[in-house]
Amino acid sequence: MSWQNTTKKVAGAIAVISGIWMALSVGISDIFSILADPAAVSAETSNALNGIDFIDRIAVLGVLVTILGTAGLGVLKQSSDNPPFLNTSLQYLPVIVGFLAFSAFGSSVWEILSGDRVWANYDDIANSYMLFLASSMVAGVVSLLKK
Repeated sequence: MSWQNTTKKVAGAIAVISGIWMALSVGISDIFSILADPAAVSAETSNALNGIDFIDRIAVLGVLVTILGTAGLGVLKQSSDNPPFLNTSLQYLPVIVGFLAFSAFGSSVWEILSGDRVWANYDDIANSYMLFLASSMVAGVVSLLKK
């Protein structure tokens, strides 16, 4: 197995694990509230994420799709029965989430990648969210290097 495949699989596994950790820390109801009705999110979750904006909603959708996708529980898979946008989204999910991570959360992601994050300064929600974004970015970059 090439270093690109190994790196992508390891980063993908970290993204799934940290995504599951985030979902469990936030709670399923808050995950869906982030997506559908951010005003209904608990104060704890909102504070941990420093408020919820459009980018957070898209990134949390990435968490959900990653958990349910082939790297996670395998509920969502590419299929000829799916609409084309779903297959494309599933195929390029690490690249899509990686771009969001880089463009919207670049300094926090860089803290993780460079080993400078002080994990004790944040709660489980913030730590798992940023770890998900950082590992997704690594998986996305490596998947682009493969092509």
